[in-house]
Amino acid sequence: MEGAGAGLVHEPQDGFAVDVVRLAPGGGIGRHPTRLWQLFLVVSGSGWVSGADGERCPLAAGQGALWSPGEEHASGSDEGLLAVVVQCRVRPLPAEESP
Repeated sequence: MEGAGAGLVHEPQDGFAVDVVRLAPGGGIGRHPTRLWQLFLVVSGSGWVSGADGERCPLAAGQGALWSPGEEHASGSDEGLLAVVVQCRVRPLPAEESP
């Protein structure tokens, strides 16, 4: 996690966690697999995410990405961003509401 910091919002429970992630300008989190469903929601700033295909998808404040368990993914930002990350065993959004 280069140029990245994370803060725990919710004490992890079995199969559920909520974190706040701050990426400094030029920072990022390298490719790694998820253990659970992971919802990445940008609160401020902007950046990019990539999923299994490795293609970067830009995200601005108010936008997010959803990764399935085991999916390789990464994130980064040129200007910096603040995001909330929700991880859980069950899909956090119905398919028709996914970001």
